[in-house]
Amino acid sequence: MQSIPIYLYPNITDVILDLDSTVLGVNEVMYQRDLKIQKGVKNQIQIQFKNSDQKRINVSNTGIYLFNMFDSINQRLLISKPLTVLDDGMTLSLRGLAQLDLYAGDTINLDSTSYTYSITYQDPTDNTLVAAYSNTYYGINGTLHLYEDIYPKLTPSQEVTSFLRTYNPGHTLYYFPSGNLYAYPEFHSNNAALHTVAMYMTKFHGTVTIQGTLSNQPDSIDWYSTIANLSYNNFTGIDYYNFNGIYSYIRVFYTPATAPGGTINDNPAYYGSFDKLLYRA
Repeated sequence: MQSIPIYLYPNITDVILDLDSTVLGVNEVMYQRDLKIQKGVKNQIQIQFKNSDQKRINVSNTGIYLFNMFDSINQRLLISKPLTVLDDGMTLSLRGLAQLDLYAGDTINLDSTSYTYSITYQDPTDNTLVAAYSNTYYGINGTLHLYEDIYPKLTPSQEVTSFLRTYNPGHTLYYFPSGNLYAYPEFHSNNAALHTVAMYMTKFHGTVTIQGTLSNQPDSIDWYSTIANLSYNNFTGIDYYNFNGIYSYIRVFYTPATAPGGTINDNPAYYGSFDKLLYRA
């Protein structure tokens, strides 16, 4: 049996803040470690405030602390959030400690790369901002690396907005196929493989047919078997259909309803519109 150890570390970094008037010496720290956070999850970062001789200082009632993260190349501010001060003024283990909470939504639209961050302190006496330092050499900024290692990257769904108008002489009807949509069978190892089709419609009258095939080169409707026939009557909105199975390709076509008194289903004023199709395997 293999045993894999898993570590749960607090993500903590030291910040120099000289609010302590009893500094006895200077214990110089040349470098500050880089922060590493992950996209897709909540990141809790503990900020340990110290004076220049590396003693933890009381920050329980000293003011407001602000975390700023920005793109150092374009100087664009991306995140600005206040820190939550954990220091209660009495508990020794919490002395000088604050916490930054970065939620998944804070970083979801950011690229996985390196950023610059800074921490400022708002002096309560005159509301001016005071710099906090990443080291005792007056390095004002730190480096933050944003990674995407916890979840795989989402791939976009296959989107179809144009359907080929096709005449079926045997039924004197028009139907509109999507074409062949690759179903990625190499990623599915059993019949539980899930497929999702989302359909966008506006006042649509008619049927939607979902089909699948195991053929590697399907070129006609004869190569497909029908998975589902869905009927709609003046439907507006988004409907979806889930199904399971291993397929090489799927395709979707819609067949508009014939207007009352008509002889063929070619009246968009009656049957509305089938606007868009999204497919994910």
